[in-house]
Amino acid sequence: MPESRLNKAVSIGILLVIVIATLIFFKDILKPLAVALIVWYIIRALQNFIGSIKIKGRKAPRWLSGTLSVVIISLILQVTINLIVDNLTLILSNYKTYQLTFEVFFQKISTFIGVPDLEARIMGKLEGINLQAYLNGVLSSMTSILSNLIIVLIYLIFLLLEEVSLKKKMRKLFSNEYTWFRFQSISDQIYTSTNKYITLKTYVSLLTAGLSYLVLVIIGVDYAFLWAFLIFLFNYIPYIGSLIATVLPAIFAILQFGSFWPFLWVLVFVEAVQLIVGNYIEPKIMGKSLNLSPLVVVITLSLWGYLWDILGMVISVPITSIMLIVLAQFPSTRNISILLSENGEIDELVVKDLNSKEEINPHL
Repeated sequence: MPESRLNKAVSIGILLVIVIATLIFFKDILKPLAVALIVWYIIRALQNFIGSIKIKGRKAPRWLSGTLSVVIISLILQVTINLIVDNLTLILSNYKTYQLTFEVFFQKISTFIGVPDLEARIMGKLEGINLQAYLNGVLSSMTSILSNLIIVLIYLIFLLLEEVSLKKKMRKLFSNEYTWFRFQSISDQIYTSTNKYITLKTYVSLLTAGLSYLVLVIIGVDYAFLWAFLIFLFNYIPYIGSLIATVLPAIFAILQFGSFWPFLWVLVFVEAVQLIVGNYIEPKIMGKSLNLSPLVVVITLSLWGYLWDILGMVISVPITSIMLIVLAQFPSTRNISILLSENGEIDELVVKDLNSKEEINPHL
């Protein structure tokens, strides 16, 4: 028995090494595929929403709701990316102005605290940081994303075409009735869990970004749409995302106004929006949508962030939730699922037996 457990542990270790190595060495191929899967998932969710709307007692045909979903998502993505690229281009064109404002700001600070050479010291440290080159790199990355959209689009088209026959393939693959039932049940749990998390998190992120946009417009911070989009995006990253999204526009306020007060107002009011939405509104809307340990969330956030940067951070929570559900189904991995969970209660995730099944609507 100990030898059997040792062999199993070694096998799991080797499998993890292979998976991590694959994620690292083939990330240029896998990341566009991951983005395509996310877009496909959003399209399916929007399609289900449009399909549920009744006009004169009739629902839209599935092909029409699917077409409308693809068009709407495509337009939103295109407009968003164009606006971000335009905002970054404007920041680069005004870089010299912001640099001068930044220098004047530190001159004021030096005079206020009575350290005449503080501005020279700080600017000397900052000279080693080529901010303009960094912004150029970000803009180049955005341009690269635009080119990668073609690859994402190709993946997405084939995913949409493949989903018609995927259910038939899965049914033939799982020929046994009980195995097919378990597969349907697990896939249904995964869809329900991730759909609830992504949908509600999107609503909360939109609310946070919208309120933050109003705050930035009222204060007069330039490129409010860019900062609001970053707030929306970073809100998907647990714990550290909201802090980063708050600090970025606050620091830019110094570059724009050359004063400490706009920095303080942005920091206070945007953080207030984050706290109110994150601590009061989000828990009431989402509840306990995911039974994940906070420590596990932080560890997987760090791991996926190292592997796939921001995209990895965004998808870390849904992927960990899927792992929790899948590992709970097998006795040999159930203990791992318990460790991943928040409170150790995973009974509701386990598919019981064929006699207890209800009608299932698999989302494949």
